[in-house]
Amino acid sequence: MIIKLTKNQSLVLSIFFANPDKTFYLRELGRMLKKEPGVFQKDINNLESEGILKSTFKGKSRFFKLNKNYPLYQEIKGIIKKTIGLEKTIEQYLEKIPDIKKVFIYGSFAQGTADNFSDIDLIIIGNPPESKLDSVLRSLEKQFNREINYTLYRPSEFERKKQSNPFLREILSHKMIDIIK
Repeated sequence: MIIKLTKNQSLVLSIFFANPDKTFYLRELGRMLKKEPGVFQKDINNLESEGILKSTFKGKSRFFKLNKNYPLYQEIKGIIKKTIGLEKTIEQYLEKIPDIKKVFIYGSFAQGTADNFSDIDLIIIGNPPESKLDSVLRSLEKQFNREINYTLYRPSEFERKKQSNPFLREILSHKMIDIIK
């Protein structure tokens, strides 16, 4: 069985895989994608027909959720993650900002223990314009429906502190996901 995903289906699935236990209704997805629900409703219905998503009704509202029992769940999750998932999306947004040398995710997302309430923790190394960085990260927060916390280090500061700063040493001793290398 080969599944060809449309751009809208891929975008929708990136939200679901970033929030695997959460249910969403169409208007909520529309706000996150900055699109009218009618633009991607057919795509959602097709994902449900395929079995990737399942839906329930609460009153007149229809809610969608990932079907973790779908036979190709892990494969699709891997494809989304590598192409347009959370990490790739963060990379695409941040690589447009000048003077960012390195970015990595740490914490629950890097450890694979994130849940619906987990925030996204980033270490950013470089000299980017902070107002631009903050603006881009706030936009990503809305897209992922998650808080993004970041710590910004200048390159020389990072090199100096990575040996002496207990917070940084603790982070560096655990699994991290390199976003920009």
